[in-house]
Amino acid sequence: MSDPRAQLRDGIVTVLLVAAATIVYFFIPVPKLSEGSWTVLFFAGSGLLGMLILASVRKLLHAGEDARLRGLILLLTLTVLFFSWTDASVAKLPGQFAELHDRTDALYFNVSTLATVGFGDVHPAGQLARGAVTLQIVFNLIFLGAAVSIITGVFRRRVQVGHPHPEHTEEHGPA
Repeated sequence: MSDPRAQLRDGIVTVLLVAAATIVYFFIPVPKLSEGSWTVLFFAGSGLLGMLILASVRKLLHAGEDARLRGLILLLTLTVLFFSWTDASVAKLPGQFAELHDRTDALYFNVSTLATVGFGDVHPAGQLARGAVTLQIVFNLIFLGAAVSIITGVFRRRVQVGHPHPEHTEEHGPA
């Protein structure tokens, strides 16, 4: 896409969607569930999120580069918000998380985990939370691997278009 106005519009829409998803995250009720109910909902939600990501990636592979980046941003946002919400809900069970008191703490914990920073101030303490965070880390590694692959591919193509190799230019002729 080369139309700067369309790129700006699409960028603004992406930012608005991320903001809307974040606002919804802060308003969705976080129920207090039993460990068994929480486990069933967590794995069902993780499976659903995984299927959504797979379906989206299949569509994004056939989309333009800008659409891929926007889609990746939205998928990353949904992933972080999903795991933040599940961590906020498991934290309502006694002994599962240390220093995770509200949704902001859960969001902070998930962003620091995704970024592999892990300050240690908020951390899983119970077995259920540790299992959930382990699944989240594996999920993030797979997602990040796909994201890095797509992003580097986009940048590689942009560099090649902007700076073709000398053997491919008319001035130098074929190699």
